[in-house]
Amino acid sequence: MKFSLSTLCSSMWGRKRPKPSRIMDEHQNHNPASRPSYAYSFSDPMSLSTPVVSFSAASPDTRRNSWTSHSHSTVKLRKIPKGGRRVFVNLPLPPNELDTHGNTRTHYTSNQVRTSKYTLLTFVPKNLFEQFRRIANLYFLAMAILQLLPMFGIKSPALTLLPICVVVFISAIKDGLEDYERHKVDTHYNSTPTHTLVGYTNTNYSPQFITTDKRGVFEPCLAKEVRVGDFILLRNGECVPADAIVLSSANASNVCYVETKDLDGETNLKSRQGLEEYTDLQSGEACLDKCHFYIETGPPSPDLYSFQGTVTLLDKIFTGTGTGNGSSTTWKETKKVSLSGDHLLLRGHIVRNTPWVIAMVLFTGTDTKIMLNSGDTPSKRSQMERQMNRDIIVAFAVLFLLSFVCAAMSGILKQKNSRSAAGDLYSGQSESPAYTGFLNFWASLIIFQNIIPISLYVSIEFVKSFQAYFIWNDIEMWNTSTSQPCIPKSWNLSDDLGQIEYVFSDKTGTLTQNVMEFRECSIKGRRYGNNGFQPESEGALGARLRKGSSSASSASSASSISSISSISSTRTKPGTTGTKASPCYDFEEYLKAMHRVFQPCYASQDPTRLSFADQRVFEDLETQPDACTDFFTLLAVCHTVVVETVDANGQCKEVQDEKPKEEPIVVSSPITPAPILHTPLKASKQKIWKNLGLSKKKKKGVGKAFTTPSTVPVDPTVQVQLMYNAESPDEAALVSAARDCGFAFVSRQGSKVTVDCLGNILEYQVLRVLAFSSTRKRMSIIVRRPLPWNDIMLYCKGADNVMFERLKEGQVIVEESTQRDIEAFSKDGLRTLVLAQRILDPMDYEVWDLAMEEAVTATEGREERVEALQDKLECEFTLLGATGIEDKLQEGVPETIADLQRAGIKLWVLTGDKLETAINIGYACHLLTQDMTLCTLEDSHLSHLHELADTLAQSKGSNALVLQGSTLHSLLDTKETRALLLEIALLCKSVICCRVSPLQKALVVELVRKEKGAMTLAIGDGANDVSMIQAANVGIGIAGKEGAQAAMASDYSIAQFRFLRRLLLVQGHWNYGRIAEMVLNFFFKNIVWVLPSLWYQIYSQFSGNIFYDYSFLQLYNMIFTLIPVIVLGATDQDLSREDLGEYPEAYEVGIHQRLYTKTRFWLYFLDCLWQSLAVFYSFYFFYEPLPSAMGSGSMLEFSTSVAITIITLANLVPGFNTYYWTWIMFLAIAIELLIVMLWVVLYGSSSNTDIHGMASVLYSQGSFWLTFLLSFVLAFLPRFSLTFVRQWWFPNVIAAIRQKKGWKSSQSKDSKE
Repeated sequence: MKFSLSTLCSSMWGRKRPKPSRIMDEHQNHNPASRPSYAYSFSDPMSLSTPVVSFSAASPDTRRNSWTSHSHSTVKLRKIPKGGRRVFVNLPLPPNELDTHGNTRTHYTSNQVRTSKYTLLTFVPKNLFEQFRRIANLYFLAMAILQLLPMFGIKSPALTLLPICVVVFISAIKDGLEDYERHKVDTHYNSTPTHTLVGYTNTNYSPQFITTDKRGVFEPCLAKEVRVGDFILLRNGECVPADAIVLSSANASNVCYVETKDLDGETNLKSRQGLEEYTDLQSGEACLDKCHFYIETGPPSPDLYSFQGTVTLLDKIFTGTGTGNGSSTTWKETKKVSLSGDHLLLRGHIVRNTPWVIAMVLFTGTDTKIMLNSGDTPSKRSQMERQMNRDIIVAFAVLFLLSFVCAAMSGILKQKNSRSAAGDLYSGQSESPAYTGFLNFWASLIIFQNIIPISLYVSIEFVKSFQAYFIWNDIEMWNTSTSQPCIPKSWNLSDDLGQIEYVFSDKTGTLTQNVMEFRECSIKGRRYGNNGFQPESEGALGARLRKGSSSASSASSASSISSISSISSTRTKPGTTGTKASPCYDFEEYLKAMHRVFQPCYASQDPTRLSFADQRVFEDLETQPDACTDFFTLLAVCHTVVVETVDANGQCKEVQDEKPKEEPIVVSSPITPAPILHTPLKASKQKIWKNLGLSKKKKKGVGKAFTTPSTVPVDPTVQVQLMYNAESPDEAALVSAARDCGFAFVSRQGSKVTVDCLGNILEYQVLRVLAFSSTRKRMSIIVRRPLPWNDIMLYCKGADNVMFERLKEGQVIVEESTQRDIEAFSKDGLRTLVLAQRILDPMDYEVWDLAMEEAVTATEGREERVEALQDKLECEFTLLGATGIEDKLQEGVPETIADLQRAGIKLWVLTGDKLETAINIGYACHLLTQDMTLCTLEDSHLSHLHELADTLAQSKGSNALVLQGSTLHSLLDTKETRALLLEIALLCKSVICCRVSPLQKALVVELVRKEKGAMTLAIGDGANDVSMIQAANVGIGIAGKEGAQAAMASDYSIAQFRFLRRLLLVQGHWNYGRIAEMVLNFFFKNIVWVLPSLWYQIYSQFSGNIFYDYSFLQLYNMIFTLIPVIVLGATDQDLSREDLGEYPEAYEVGIHQRLYTKTRFWLYFLDCLWQSLAVFYSFYFFYEPLPSAMGSGSMLEFSTSVAITIITLANLVPGFNTYYWTWIMFLAIAIELLIVMLWVVLYGSSSNTDIHGMASVLYSQGSFWLTFLLSFVLAFLPRFSLTFVRQWWFPNVIAAIRQKKGWKSSQSKDSKE
């Protein structure tokens, strides 16, 4: 047998490790040189000295002391953070990692994941336990058990258990189907094929027998079999089975590309860097012979974008054969390499554009980031559900009150009757009055149990499932460009969509497209791009509207929106064909100036593809080239963009300077592939396209795992077309602008960046990248420039408030002019970045780099040390200039905001942009209007908050509030200032918060939600919006350019902001009205059913006898009255979608929560009281039964008549409350009435039932039908009268709109006649 370790380790892992007590015995019987020992020691983790370490083997004679002292140097292991891990590769474990039996102490989780809750064995008991944790189910179970007791005389155990069994069964079926889907997903991921190295002994696990003679080849296996410390081989298109460190890839630069959309939703490819030391690693043999290292990292973390670790490389040195002491092999530590997120492949990533990758598994199973992020989002309950729960408590109180009254009256009457000897002649009760009352209390609970609607929760879940389907299937919210519908994720919040009062929105990517265009720049104080090449930006239009300098200032708000829309529609998107944006600009002069400076190879000469064109750039490149050259070189070098070339057919391919390496040897073996999960998705997609009438328009790729466009538009004006894929749209816009100005980023191979500078190919060696973060607000790159400079340059770009404080002195004139240009950019609504550079002294950089290398490989305090070193270097900058990038508004944003404001919804924009930029965009999108009083709250105004509040309260017009993050930070400090802030903000129609952090966004939302008690909605598109989305009552995520983090954490996902109008004003309004009426009708039908039993108790001496036949009692909720209320909750429409679009004011009924109130609840209760009295006493006084075999005036004949009438009323009242009658409602009511009528016939046909022959008795009597109609009229009279008076004499907004539409319809008919 061959083993994966070297000869040094082979005998050690050939069989199970012996116990320490047996070591000497085994060594006496075996070759003394066959079992070496290894010594480890720990060093100070913060020590900055460079230890010379070795890994040594000693003879058995010195084994006893080899763990504490040794003649050779020892491998020094540092302390790692609590919960961290140390993974050894081709190295034995240190003694502290082993137990007394020689097995590993650390046990890693299996890579087999299980997200399902149940198994076949545990489903029944666990699901029953879960269901009966609900108080309602537990209550009905108790009622069912109570009814089975013989003292209550229930004759039908089947009917007794039927309701609770049906509810539990339906819920179990739903839970089972959901869990079955989870099982299928688990099976798919656990059975994903991958390749692991054969013949490799993974020392991180207890030793096992090796039964293969293969060595150094990769063999197929399932993902669930992968272990920590395994070598895995991934090929193009394969899914990464576990979190792993990239060692080597097929690319000569040791870079691989992955698709990450399963984790963060981003479709653009990301690059992952292999370890430079293993660039030549391309075979399994090399993995066994050359890879000797251990990895130190912290505990598993759910943060997708943060990872820190260290690889310690060791080199094997043979020191010869010792005399008497056996062989000696030394392991010398050669290097420590820091690990970051750029080296980490995550489970769920898919390898793209890379033939093969060799990686080392670091985290498996539930320790992987995708599994750590699979936890549930914060649980949210709808507002109506909370109100409904309070009303159910009221129903419980009424139930116990009625039962107590009946019990008390029963005891009192028993006491009264017991005083008379005649009472025993007609009473069969011999118990004491107290015991009689006690039994009557429980009997009354059985009689009145239906006052608690057992099927309400199940019915609401069923209805909300329908509502979620209607939202998902709404063609008006279908985005054709991305083939994405509105996706409901929290189905229980559908009614909250109709009650939103405050909307909190991000700006970038939410109100805007997040499609960046490089519009202007400032280089050394000179402004470029303000030459009329592109039409006026939306921010500039907003500035004009703000100043009132345009014709829009004197027009109405509607004309303002129209002007914005018209300007937006005339603009041409770069990369598309169309007419020139500004015919007054002389583009030929621009081309002539370009050709004088360089012959374009990569730069576009198509004006419809350019967002920036200014011939002054090329003129200055001729006369004073240094400033412009440094500026555009920084744009071409300082980034993390991935470049691809586009061929004549529009096909993209990665730029390759060198031939890829050969693929490692793979041994084929039969393996069952993972089941494909995309089939149901495809079927669902086809179904929705068919339902929407768009089946012929279905695009290729829908439902596939990879949806990157196969082709891109070809630019015929370039020799070589380059396409840039960037994690941020800003980066792609900056690099594209530099390319079109003659500074083209051509390729990136490892640490080498190739740039075509005005036709000259220059190669920059990247020494270190200081990545951008929301805390740093800047990105830096350190490069070694080629000849003629041959120096070390630090390029940096970042926010102006961060960069200006890091500039060196002596640049006052340039600083002032640049700041003026930045203010001008901001007023035009452009996003700004400041660019600067610094030449580094080689000696100083070498010292700094050594300190940084030690900091990034530290196991403790790494972030603090790295941040301090970054701050130390990023200073004394030379200012190069600034950029202005436009992020255009999305389609329909002004119209949507205007309609939301008409609906009474107040919109707050929380953005990280500058004050002027946010204000001007606010005017452009109609968030701010000419008639608003704009109040800007700054730090200096904090002492005058009370005066400001009084001024706003006395203002008669509309107000808008603008404040910055620093001011917001001060206002959120104390309870008093928070109350003042809330008071001021609530007096404003619109609020804009600038320069706010993600935490401040969440705090603002919580302030309004908790202190005001208002219904809030937060909408955003990026990871920085997640906390805000989860803090609101309803979170909306936009799956846009910044990935799907917000969409994944949201309750509803939409493609564009304009769909919010449809989601709230139409679907939300409908759902609120539907659920409100459904819940009220549910309480109505249950209470009106119970009250006749109470009236019966008055005439039966409160005996506790059941009034209705027991079959009616048990089937009333489950069968006889269920369908109409469900149809009402699923399909009703008080106004059509066209009316709701024309009259957004109808939404106000939800904001003020007028459809489900305490008043309406008690009005329904009083109506139940009246209708039950009307029916009961109509039959009591007017119905005259004919003599029959059952006897004249049978109680069952009377109760059955009342039951049929009450059931009829309970089915017709939902129909009466329906605004939108469809054939479904007609059919539902007809079915229910037919069922109850046939039930009396069929069930009564059995001689074993109490109502045997009741159908022939009732249906044959005219007095029954006359009394039925009389009671019906009497019962409905108050409801009909009050409804008429309310809708015609005191109409709410809904009734007023319906009357107006009816009047217009009649006028239209009259005009036609």
